[in-house]
Amino acid sequence: MRRLLAVAALAALLLGGCGIPDETRVVVVGGGPSGGVGAGQDPTQAAPNTRESAGDSKQLLQYFLEAAAGDPETAADRVKAFLTPGARASFEAGPTEVRVIRLTGDPLNLQNGGVVTFNAQTIGTLKNGSLERSADSGDKTLYKFGIEQVAGQGFFISQLPPQLNRVLLLSDTALDQFYQRHTIYFWNTENTELIPDLRYMPRSVNSAQQPTTILNWLVGGPAGWLTPDVAHGLPDKSDVPENVPIVTNDTLTVTLSGPPALAGDAKSLDHLRRQLQWSLLSTPGPSTLELKIKGQDTTRYSGADYLDSNPADQLVPTPQKFAIYNGAIHRMVTSPQAGDPIPALRADDNKGIIAAAMSSPASRTFVAVVTSGKNSKLRVGSAASGTQATLHDVRGLPVPLGRPVWAVTSVSDDPQGATGLITANGKLYSFAPDGSLGGPVSWQGQPGPITAVSVAPDGYRVAIVAGGMLYRATLDTGGGSVALSTPERLFPPDFRQVTAVAWSSETYLAVAGVGADGQHYQVADVSVDGALSRTRVQDAGGEAVTYLTAYPANPTSHRENADTESYETAGFAWQVSSAPVAITASDLVGAPANPPKGQAPPTAPFYLF
Repeated sequence: MRRLLAVAALAALLLGGCGIPDETRVVVVGGGPSGGVGAGQDPTQAAPNTRESAGDSKQLLQYFLEAAAGDPETAADRVKAFLTPGARASFEAGPTEVRVIRLTGDPLNLQNGGVVTFNAQTIGTLKNGSLERSADSGDKTLYKFGIEQVAGQGFFISQLPPQLNRVLLLSDTALDQFYQRHTIYFWNTENTELIPDLRYMPRSVNSAQQPTTILNWLVGGPAGWLTPDVAHGLPDKSDVPENVPIVTNDTLTVTLSGPPALAGDAKSLDHLRRQLQWSLLSTPGPSTLELKIKGQDTTRYSGADYLDSNPADQLVPTPQKFAIYNGAIHRMVTSPQAGDPIPALRADDNKGIIAAAMSSPASRTFVAVVTSGKNSKLRVGSAASGTQATLHDVRGLPVPLGRPVWAVTSVSDDPQGATGLITANGKLYSFAPDGSLGGPVSWQGQPGPITAVSVAPDGYRVAIVAGGMLYRATLDTGGGSVALSTPERLFPPDFRQVTAVAWSSETYLAVAGVGADGQHYQVADVSVDGALSRTRVQDAGGEAVTYLTAYPANPTSHRENADTESYETAGFAWQVSSAPVAITASDLVGAPANPPKGQAPPTAPFYLF
């Protein structure tokens, strides 16, 4: 994957500042999106179940674990409505922490004396719409509740676990049911491109109120794992929006009161409006942003020119697909441009290959191939589009070598404008397209042997499999070296062990590993915070899924998951659509129609990014 450095017009914005300037107050007036997150959602249908609707003790507790969903200002009141007066008295006023949990094992155990217990794993804490990792993320806790039935009034919680006096619980199923996922965007630290940030919008928030919620999120800054090395928030003293907008003439109007100098700084204003357009308008809604600096003329922005601020917008609906057969890279017959030569690769170099990665931003293609044999090598190069690259051997990498990935590539014609990553003997290494010495990627708290790595379309966010566990981190390529932030472990449901990972979209990962039964492998789409999961391949067999790749969905498609995924298990490659389909020699351009007996099947599928 790659990070596309911004076009010159955006790079120049560094001279004029970025985002909302100091002393700025955000006020939303005029129109809000008519569509977008939760558009047309009836708030009464998106509200959690009430205590009165519970028919028994187990249902009461289920509804209790939904009660915190919705407006955070009134979440405590909704939770207290489930408590008897005595339990309410011990529940301290104004708890602010919403702890998201996942029930494990037998969900609910009803004991004698009106006591209900369950085990749950902590996922994180919901703050400002972001699911943040907490100190107890991953911990499993036994919760014990007292339940009481009052004649004519129904069921109540009469006793809370002591650890919940100032904590609101929310189940992961309630997070999925009563929240809509929405992506907001922050400028990277170099102010060259926008970085996506997953948030959760209560479905009870109607479409007219949603822009105000989103602007509040922007004022609150990026998620903790993205700062301070990757993305930055709005400047200090930027205030929250005051007015709830309404739909007006397919236009969203944002008024800023603050330094009038912003109105005269066209570059900074353009910088700001692109962030607002991606965060507010990227879902179906108004086509026009009207940006006002109080006391100055209004500037209107229509069309889609803001899209190039996000590298993921370059992702195409149908990618070019490849696989390796008999040591050579072949195009797949269903791939676009199936009749074209292999990009940038000379015919003499297309042999003895066991893994490959290609990236083609702007007018240059970057190539990385791993060769087979006792002296396995990583060979890399780049070339202008339509020409062939000279491959160079990367020195300094221990064997065995894993699958390479391009992490950062430039939109410029600089042949050195790229960084790649590869696993080598359980460690992570970086490389450059000129074949210079590969270097170990440093990171704090390395958890174990690294077996897989994947980089998001923005080039900053990284997913890693290490020691059979899934992690997320951020990539820092400054200072002449490549480093990762302290990894945060994710806890996707229904996996005993993780073996492979790939980015499925800006906010979702494709994850493969051993399922809950401990015997069969599966593939699932997992949110980037590890909270939510949708199984894509329920049973991939009993052999390990050793490799997984996906072509991420373009955010403007409004898809959360890749339409194109492939994986490898036991030496066989599979495409995933509605069901896994084996990749055979007949699927490849130039492969023999009747391969010789004993010839190994195609392996290591990959896509041109």
